[in-house]
Amino acid sequence: MRHIKSLLFAMAFTLSAMAQSMSVYNGEEQTVFNLNEVDSITFDPTPNLWYSADKSIRFYYAPNWSQIADPSYTEGNGIYTLTLTRATSAQWQAQMHFITGLATDAHKNYSFRIKLRSDKALTATVKLYEDGNDNLHFFEERISLGANEECIFERKDMPGLDMSHASLVLDFGGNRANTTIKISSISLTEKEYDSSLDRNSCPLPDYRLVWNDEFTSTVVNTSRWTYQTADAGWVNNELQTYVSGKSPKGTKVAEQSDGTLKIHTFKEDGKIYSARMYGRKSVGFKYGYIEARIKLPKGKGTWPAWWMMPVNGGGWPACGEIDIMEEVGADPNDVSSSIHCTAYNHPSNTQKTHHLYCVGAEEGFHVYALEWTEDYIRTYVDGEEQLYFENDKQGNNDTWPFDKAFYPILNVAWGGDWGGYKGIDESALPLTMEVDYVRVWQKR
Repeated sequence: MRHIKSLLFAMAFTLSAMAQSMSVYNGEEQTVFNLNEVDSITFDPTPNLWYSADKSIRFYYAPNWSQIADPSYTEGNGIYTLTLTRATSAQWQAQMHFITGLATDAHKNYSFRIKLRSDKALTATVKLYEDGNDNLHFFEERISLGANEECIFERKDMPGLDMSHASLVLDFGGNRANTTIKISSISLTEKEYDSSLDRNSCPLPDYRLVWNDEFTSTVVNTSRWTYQTADAGWVNNELQTYVSGKSPKGTKVAEQSDGTLKIHTFKEDGKIYSARMYGRKSVGFKYGYIEARIKLPKGKGTWPAWWMMPVNGGGWPACGEIDIMEEVGADPNDVSSSIHCTAYNHPSNTQKTHHLYCVGAEEGFHVYALEWTEDYIRTYVDGEEQLYFENDKQGNNDTWPFDKAFYPILNVAWGGDWGGYKGIDESALPLTMEVDYVRVWQKR
C-alpha cells in the first residue's frame, strides 16, 4: 500500500464525534464509508486512546493517488456526503487516512481492534503507523471481507513504538462501484508492560520474534497464508480436495474464531474437502526456532501435519522436507517428526523419523517446535526433545539440503498412503484441527 508523502489539493476535516457516516459519490456510482458506532467498543476497560485523540480524515483514490480535490460535502442526520467526479466505472482503489496527534510509548503494550462489514466481497489493508514515516508502524495487514460478513480485526499486546502521530490507513482495493463499507468500533488501548505477554521471549536465548500469527482476528490473513488448491490423489493417494477458503457450496475449510485458526475437513456432495495453508510462501525463513500450538483432530483417516518445504528447492526428495509434527488418527496421540532428503526418505525406507506418544494430543493443545541451525535440526513436543538430526558438514545436498529458506505449512489430509493405512472411518467427519498460534524466532 502506497502512502502519500506529498499531499495534493489538501483536504482534511476533524471529526468532533465519531458516531457519523461518510458517503462518497463518484458521478452515478456510490461508495459509502459508514462510520456509525465508531468507538462504541467496550471489550477492554482500559481507556480507548483512539476515542480521545484529535483526528482528521483524508481520502485518496487511484489511479493517480492524489488527495481528493476540493470536495463538496453536506451534513444531514449525522451523515456527511462527499461528492466526487469520475468518468470511468473501472475497478478502483480508495484509501481513508485517519491522521492523529496521538503519541505512543515504547515501554507500553498496545491493543487495536476494528470492525468492518461490506455488502460486496473485497480486500482491505489495515495499517497502524506513524504519519509521515512508512518505516515506523505497529502492523500492516491485508484481509479479505466476504459479502455481508462482519469482520473483526484485532491485534493484542503489541509492545509499543515511540510514535508521535499514531495514525490509521484503511485501503479498499479492486472494488466495483456501489459498494457499502461500514467501519465501526475502532479502538486503541494501552497497558502496562507485562513480560508474560512478551512473544519475544523465545524458549532459546538470543532469539528475536520475526514473524507470527496469533489468529485473533475473524478472517484468515491472506497476506500471510496462501491456500493450496489440488484434487484428490494429488499426493500420497490422499482422498481430500484442497480448496482456497471455501468449498463449492461455500463451507469454510479454514476460519478464525475465538483466537484460533480452525482447519475443517468434511464431506460435501460425495467429495472430501480440507485446507493446506502455506505461511510466507514466497520468502520463507532460513534457520530459526519455529513453533505452533495445536489441537489435533480425531478419527481413523485423519493425517494432520505441521511441516516445512523450501521456497526454491527443485524436485522431491532432493529439495528437502522438514516434518515438525505429523499424526494419523489410526494411531491417536502418536506424534512424529521426520527429515526427508535424497539420502533419507520414506520411499527408500531410509527416512530419519522419531515417534513420541503425546498424552491428550487430540484432547487439547500442545506445542510442536523446530530448532534449526546450520549445524543441526532438533524438534520438540511441549519442550521435550523429539528428533535430532545433525549436519554431516560434507557439503552434500543429498544429506543436508537444509541450507536455504523453507516456509511453514499447516494441513489436514484424509486417507492416503499413511493416513488411510488402516482404513478410514467417515463417521469421524466433519472434523477440525485448531491452531492457537504460529511463531518464528531467529538469532539476533
